[in-house]
Amino acid sequence: MSIRPRVPADFPAIARLLGAVGLPAAGLDRTEGRVCELDGQVVGHVAIETTPDAAVIRSLVVAAERRGQGLGAQLLEAAEALAGPRILVLKTDSIGPWVQRLGYQAVTLAEVPASVLATTQFEGSLCSGYPVFMRVPGAVMDPAVIKSAVRRRYGAIVAGGGGCCAPAGSGSRSSCCDSSLAAGYGPEDLAAAPDGANLGLGCGNPVALASLKPGEVVLDLGSGAGFDAFLAARRVGAGGRVIGVDMTPEMLARARELAARHGYANVEFRQGDIERLPVEDASVDAIISNCVINLSTDKARVFRESFRVLKPGGRLMVSDLVLLKPLPAAMRGNLDAYAACLAGALLKDDYLGAIRAAGFQQLEVVGESRYEFGDPTPEQVATARKLDAAITPADLEAASEAVASVKISALKPVPARAAGRVQVFDPAMCCATGVCGPSVDPELVRFSADLDWLRSQGVAVERCNLAQQPMAFAQDPEVRAALEAQGETALPLIKVAGQVKSLGSYPLRAQLAAWAGVAGPAASLYTEAVRELVALGAAVASNCEPCFKFHYGKARRLGVSREDMLSAVRTAQAVKETPAKAVLGLAERYLDPAPREGRLRATGSRRLAAKPARTCCAG
Repeated sequence: MSIRPRVPADFPAIARLLGAVGLPAAGLDRTEGRVCELDGQVVGHVAIETTPDAAVIRSLVVAAERRGQGLGAQLLEAAEALAGPRILVLKTDSIGPWVQRLGYQAVTLAEVPASVLATTQFEGSLCSGYPVFMRVPGAVMDPAVIKSAVRRRYGAIVAGGGGCCAPAGSGSRSSCCDSSLAAGYGPEDLAAAPDGANLGLGCGNPVALASLKPGEVVLDLGSGAGFDAFLAARRVGAGGRVIGVDMTPEMLARARELAARHGYANVEFRQGDIERLPVEDASVDAIISNCVINLSTDKARVFRESFRVLKPGGRLMVSDLVLLKPLPAAMRGNLDAYAACLAGALLKDDYLGAIRAAGFQQLEVVGESRYEFGDPTPEQVATARKLDAAITPADLEAASEAVASVKISALKPVPARAAGRVQVFDPAMCCATGVCGPSVDPELVRFSADLDWLRSQGVAVERCNLAQQPMAFAQDPEVRAALEAQGETALPLIKVAGQVKSLGSYPLRAQLAAWAGVAGPAASLYTEAVRELVALGAAVASNCEPCFKFHYGKARRLGVSREDMLSAVRTAQAVKETPAKAVLGLAERYLDPAPREGRLRATGSRRLAAKPARTCCAG
């Protein structure tokens, strides 16, 4: 499908299209036109007639079988491009509500420029009585108009070809591969995503920075053709889920088709606005977004919606464009600049402020770089001067220096449970992590991880070190009394909700959870007794007598029964003998097709039966 200038040979086909919907073809020879051609057939048309200060758009028509595919919007956009900075006027009795969503206003004849009255659409009785609509440049930055322009721009990008790095029929790499690598993606990312998902529209790699874990639910704001969503799906695995939200039908169609074709069962794409997310409250572990939020006309609402759908403790990771200084006025009022991620960008401090105002904490700019546009071309200068005759190449260079690409992370805080507050009073040590100093203390490492888990459950945790915070010990009556009675052997001391729960040792996670009043972790099947049974079996399999005696003694002290120990030994013996039995069976098959009973018999074991295995080697 292509949109090209109209030629005289097109008029018969155009007349048929117009006649089918009851529109006149009279006066088209006085207009400039564009046609939409598909497989050699004219399937759409629009005409424009210009005056010094206005442009009248007329004869917009699409073949019945091609409606609903966005061709009308593309034709209208082509006509508007021909109009330049002129006031846009049209008459219609059928598409009025649609053009109003694009920023046109219903007006009277008295409100249109006088020059319009001499055009083919307004002189005489042609389309007399039809409603009149008008759009004035400079008054186009209405949110609905912006959203429509963004949707048209990105829909056209999808319609323009195949994948970024391998466009249909190109036979060579596209430059957007290089831009994706520069944005932070690796060659393995470009290879992993389905062809056609990467359209080269990002300004960072939020997936790499989001620390996604298997089983998590991830939301991609402005998911486009699915590039980041597909990369995220590989990280969260089959047990996780990725939700992509986009407002552009063409993008959604591409993403859904790729997901179905490549078997991404853990990815779904939903149509919607990022200002009104079609996602349940507190249902998402992580949100990613790549150069999309700047396109929104209500960024503060986007961040409030993100906060709503994140679970407590959920993560926000976005790559986006921000301004380091204001853009020239002409660019701020340019719809094309908005759709290209420029005019809609906020000043950096305002962008960060909107995230904080939504309730996010631990906000951090984890990366920032100047966003390179290159030197302005003569065509770019000419386009800019149509918007503002005073604009210069220096103004465009200043605009390019105003834009930065940033990578931002933030967290939705977990509400603290004041009633279950945990206080830990450690003995004197350099730090409580367990990994500093000449050797690792596994007990401290384990306990630190348990406290991090408590915090993730919304429990407020305080930790004091006797060497670094002695006043905290002296000011707490219970801690002071314990030290006076037992000395430092009372440490570590654990208090929960103001009550002393433990002296002299670090409790396990399950005990901490019970004290703090939160649901404990799932009980582990790998108990001390099970560990000794496994060790007994390993000792048998490895022929280690000292190991067997040691673990037999530990198992006895833990109360492991003789029957359970015998079962472990028999399982180990079966595992140990299976390879020898398999080799003997192989030898029998190779050396004696009809072996006598008892030949090549393994000592202490029966001859292998020639029946298929129904269990594992230890069965």
